[in-house]
Amino acid sequence: MKFCSLLPAACLLLPGLLAAQATAAADAVYLNARVWTGDSLNPAAEALAVRGGRLVGVGREADIRMLVGPATKVTDLGGQRVVPGFIDAHWHLPTQSRADLVGAGNVQEIVKRLQAWAARLPKGAWVVGRGWTPSDFPQNAAHKQYLDAAFPSQPVFITDRDGHQALANSVALRLAQVTAATKDPAQGVVERGAGGVPTGLLKESASGLVSRLIPPPSAADISRRIHEETRAAASHGITMVHEASRREASGEVFEVLAAAAKADTMLLRWYVSVPFNPGATRAQLASYVALKQRFSGPWLRYGIAKGMLDGTVDAQTAAMLEPYANTDATGLPFWSASQLNGGVVRYDSAGLQVELHAIGDKAVRMALDAFAQAQRANGKRDSRHRVEHIEVPHPGDLPRFKQLGVIASTQAIFATPDVTTLTNYAPLLGPKRAALSNNFKQFDDAGARQAFGSDYPVFPMDVIRGMYTAVTRMTPEGTPRGGWYPAGRITVEAALRHYTRDAAYAAFMENDAGMLRAGMLADFVVLSDDLLRMPPEQMLRVKVVRTVVGGRDAYVAGGG
Repeated sequence: MKFCSLLPAACLLLPGLLAAQATAAADAVYLNARVWTGDSLNPAAEALAVRGGRLVGVGREADIRMLVGPATKVTDLGGQRVVPGFIDAHWHLPTQSRADLVGAGNVQEIVKRLQAWAARLPKGAWVVGRGWTPSDFPQNAAHKQYLDAAFPSQPVFITDRDGHQALANSVALRLAQVTAATKDPAQGVVERGAGGVPTGLLKESASGLVSRLIPPPSAADISRRIHEETRAAASHGITMVHEASRREASGEVFEVLAAAAKADTMLLRWYVSVPFNPGATRAQLASYVALKQRFSGPWLRYGIAKGMLDGTVDAQTAAMLEPYANTDATGLPFWSASQLNGGVVRYDSAGLQVELHAIGDKAVRMALDAFAQAQRANGKRDSRHRVEHIEVPHPGDLPRFKQLGVIASTQAIFATPDVTTLTNYAPLLGPKRAALSNNFKQFDDAGARQAFGSDYPVFPMDVIRGMYTAVTRMTPEGTPRGGWYPAGRITVEAALRHYTRDAAYAAFMENDAGMLRAGMLADFVVLSDDLLRMPPEQMLRVKVVRTVVGGRDAYVAGGG
C-alpha cells in the first residue's frame, strides 16, 4: 500500500496480477472523465476500465487505453464528472399503490387528489393515500371531518409523510369498529375529541386498527412495484439500497428479490433488514443467521435487523428527555430499557447487525445504552450497529458514536426547512433543540461514521437534492437565504462520502463498493455537471446521465 501511495499509476491494476494478465482486454472502458474516486490513495482519475463486473483500471487515460481490445466497448464521457455509485442507507420498498399526497399544502388539494384516485377504483373500494403533513390541515390538526364530507359512503385511510400517523374517515372507523370505547393499543394512540369520540387520527400502532382491513397488493402488483421503484432508484444514480422495512424473509417481495439475485437480473444491490424484536426466540435468531449466510453475495444480502424505538416529532411520539414545547408530553418509547438491552445483546451475540429507529434524544440515548450493554456482555467486536434518523440527539451523546463504533444513519433531505418544519416540527422542539436537529456537521465533528439515506418514500430518493439540502440547508426554492441554522451545513465532498464510502461501510461492503479503485465493483455514476466545481446553490441543476452497476448500464438518460 505504501508503494501505491507513492506511485498511484503503478496501482491501476489488481494487486498480484501477472504481466500477461495485466494486458488482458477490458470489457469496457470509460475515457475523458473527471473522476472523483473517494479513494484517498488515488483521489482523482481520468478514465475507468471494467472487466467481469469489477474495475480493473482507475487512473490516467493513456494507461486505461492500453486495456482496449477488439471487443472492448469504449465510451467517451466528454469530460463529465464521475463519482462512485450512490448508496441509499435507509430506503423502503412501497408495495401498495396509493394516492400521492406529498406537497398537497391544504385539505382541498388532499381531497381533490383522493377523488381523482377514487375515480379509478371499483365502487366502494378503499381509498388510500400517503404523504400529508400536519401543516396541510387547519391549526395543524388532522380530523376525519375533512374526509367525511367528500367520502360519506366509501372508506378512506391516508398515512402521513412519515408513516407514523394516519387519518381515517368515519366509514373506515365504523368498519374497523373503532369507537369511543376502543382502548389505545400498546405503542399507539387513538386521538379523541369530545366524549372520547375518535377524531380519525391514529398514531403509531393505532393505525393498524384500521389498516388491517385494507386488501393487500397482489403478487403482480408487488412485482411491478419492485420493477418501477428500482428503475427510479437507478435514475437517481443509486446503485445500492439498505431496505429498512423489517419484513420477514417470506412472501412475494422475498421471492422476487431472491429469484432476481439468482438470475443475475438485478438493477441495483440490496441490503435487506429483518425484524428486530426483543423477544425473538432462539429459532427466529437462528433463521436470521441462516438467511445471512445464504444471501451474502454482491446483489442481495441479509444480516441486519431493524427495530422501532420511538415515533416522530411531528406526531409528538418521538421519545424526548424534556417535554415538547408548550406541552407535558415527552413522546412514546416503544420498549423499556431492560427489554431493549436484552434484545440487542441477543442479536449481537448471534452476529446480527442491529439498526434502531430513534429520533428523539431519549430514544437515541436508549439505543446507545443498549449497544454499550452488548459490548459489555459480548465483548467489543466489529458489529457496526446503527442508529437510524437521530434527528434530535443530545449533544452529550455525540462522542459515543465513535467510542462505541456505532453508525450514525442520517437522512440528508430531512434538513429541508419546508412549511411543516417551520410551522410544526421546529415549534414543537423549541429553538434550542431545533438548532441542533438534523445537524449533520455535528456528527462529522464528533468523528462518527455517518451514512446518508432518504427514508424513501417519506422523502424523495433524489440524491442530488439530498446533498443540496445537507450542503445548503435551504429549500429547492432557495429559502431561507443562507440556510436554516446554517452552522449545520457540510461540504459537498463530505456529502458525497456519506452517500458512498460511509454507506458502503455501514453495510459491511467497504471492500467492494463506495469507492472507485481497481478490484472493486464497477458501480459508478456519470453526472451532467460538476457538482464539485459549482456554487452549492446551483447543485439542483445537476442530473444523472448514466448509472453503471456491476459494469452494466442500469440507467442512461434518454434511454440511450
